[in-house]
Amino acid sequence: MAKTFTDKPLHQFQQVKTDNITANLDKHLDEFNGGLDSNNLPVARVSHLNIKLPKDLGGATGGVIKNNILFQTQGYYETYRTYEQDVGASDIYDPVLVVDPSQDFWQAGFNRLAELDASGGFDNFPLQFDAREGMLIGCAVVDWEHGNDVYQVDDGEGNFVARGRGNDWWSELQVYVNNVGVARTGRIYPRRHTTQIPFAVACGSQPVRIDVRIKWNNWYASGAPSLDGHATDFKIFSARIWCRNQFR
Repeated sequence: MAKTFTDKPLHQFQQVKTDNITANLDKHLDEFNGGLDSNNLPVARVSHLNIKLPKDLGGATGGVIKNNILFQTQGYYETYRTYEQDVGASDIYDPVLVVDPSQDFWQAGFNRLAELDASGGFDNFPLQFDAREGMLIGCAVVDWEHGNDVYQVDDGEGNFVARGRGNDWWSELQVYVNNVGVARTGRIYPRRHTTQIPFAVACGSQPVRIDVRIKWNNWYASGAPSLDGHATDFKIFSARIWCRNQFR
């Protein structure tokens, strides 16, 4: 039973009681008909719309899939791109995005995936929806790889042996909600990694845009031997963001 509030002012030594035995029940039912709840907050009126089965309002745009499912007190939203939506990738070992760090179009800070993909495959990747006041609880999952460079070096006796550079290179991913960073990974050194970045943030009733951005740190060797550019690309095999909007 929900809390109720007194209808009569308190007097010293006077017992406060309702005028009839149904007063508490009436107030409880009133919550479901648009009245105030036990916290003095309005509750939406219950109608036949509240008992309808939820529908997936998502769809596909290019290589990006969207899923939007609404319930009475929460909504679920998802955006993702994997090899199954990419015409150029055939399996999980075939990347959907390859970036050459030698190019100068990427920024020193965090880069949007759309800025790294010249083909436009990630243009519609950010998760966008109209949130209701409450909480945004979700996770970004990116399967990516950034290795180090391997090249051949003359050992002085005419033999070429494999050597590497870039073990200290690092990559970092961060989740943004309306252009505000809310969660980040820290530095991840060369490897293939499926990175999960959970986040939780309060929100108002407003449009929301959630995306994940990436930055990395490379250096060029000087002297001999040296390479013209990088032999190892930055690769993304899949990317996904899901979010639950919890509201009253």
